Amino acid sequence: MLKRIHAVIAAVALGGAALVALPATAGATTTAGPSDLTVSPSPVVVSAGAGTTATFTYKASEKGAARLVDRDGRTVTLHPGPAGYGAYTAKHDFTFSNEPGTWKLQVWAGGRTASKEFQVHWTTDLDFDAAPDVVDRGDRIRLTGALTYRDGGGRQVYDGQRVYIAFKPVGGSYSRVGSVTTDRHGRFSVDRNADRSGWWRAEFEGASDAEPATSDSDRVDVRAQASRTRITGFDASPEPVDAGKTLHLRGRLEISGFAGWSGYPGRQVKILFKPAGGYHWQYVTSDRTDSYGRFSVDVTARTSGSWRAEFEGAGGAGYSASATDDVTVRVPRPTPPAKAHTRVVQFNAAPEPVRYHRYLTFRGALQAWDHGWEGYGHQRVTVWFKKAGGSWHYVKTLWTNSTGKFWGKTTASASGYWKVVFAGNGETDRSTSRIDWVRVKR
Repeated sequence: MLKRIHAVIAAVALGGAALVALPATAGATTTAGPSDLTVSPSPVVVSAGAGTTATFTYKASEKGAARLVDRDGRTVTLHPGPAGYGAYTAKHDFTFSNEPGTWKLQVWAGGRTASKEFQVHWTTDLDFDAAPDVVDRGDRIRLTGALTYRDGGGRQVYDGQRVYIAFKPVGGSYSRVGSVTTDRHGRFSVDRNADRSGWWRAEFEGASDAEPATSDSDRVDVRAQASRTRITGFDASPEPVDAGKTLHLRGRLEISGFAGWSGYPGRQVKILFKPAGGYHWQYVTSDRTDSYGRFSVDVTARTSGSWRAEFEGAGGAGYSASATDDVTVRVPRPTPPAKAHTRVVQFNAAPEPVRYHRYLTFRGALQAWDHGWEGYGHQRVTVWFKKAGGSWHYVKTLWTNSTGKFWGKTTASASGYWKVVFAGNGETDRSTSRIDWVRVKR
């Protein structure tokens, strides 16, 4: 069943219609009741965000009342109008906000009620692949694919659904040869023995809430039994590897003979890659084996995934593929930009000496390097003080003006050292002024 949001929100999404009950039939005056209920199109297929308009018609001696009921019992009131002698019609726009599945058209007229079931469907898609494309008779082929449905959010996986596998031999017609159930990712996979050439495809019969779908066909050619081949020692290294670095791919193609397995020289071996989380192999490059059957290629590492080598078969030799080798590609964190240098210049605490409890004035400028020293305006600097033999402690905060200059004052209470500190920020580094000694006279 397609996954949908239920409860009150879904009821509001049904076009804002009030949930009203049809009039009861007991005690009503009996006239010609509703008949010939029709729904067009049927089923109603919602395939795009604009939705699909459905038309509902019926015949009765009076207009009466009509409504739609979805599979969860939520209702939509219709507003029928005349459509010729003794006939009435109404419309409703179905969108992805409406629940798919089995709906009912209910009509009350002439003291009687009539209903008709119809289905609201979403469209489905089937991806399919049969591999390899060429096999020896009796070898196995793998049939894979994925079933999805379309809703307002795009393509969604359709899990737990039966998909049929169909085959058409050369000169024949399609017939179903088996079925498989999609997993929680909407995917399916099954192996079959290859005994004759032909086309394979996947078929989905649809459901009460989804349209049928048929995949594209994929041909597999079956040839007479050839000499066996194998790829040994396949390796992708180093692992892990940094993005942008070189990945080395090595292996050996061998063929069976009277003397056992030996290197198969002068044959092309393809290198395939499947990104992590994907399910399609992609051709990357190829290499021709040397006199010992060895092949070797280098590629640039870009993303994590699996690597394998394949020999398609040639000259009476059969297809073979290596084991897969998973490689993790590390993406280095970008180096943060260097911070600009700063400096505190022209710092002075005056007057010197200063009388006890008189004002001591601070002046100076903060500069930052930007292809030259420039005033660094609208920045916070802090004033610090320590007595001889003591430790530094915070006194107050000053702000630089638009040209980087600062000014401030405080009451002098003891002789000691003064300095100004700029703490830096995300663009600039920290800096400290020169130290200025001031004697306080009592």
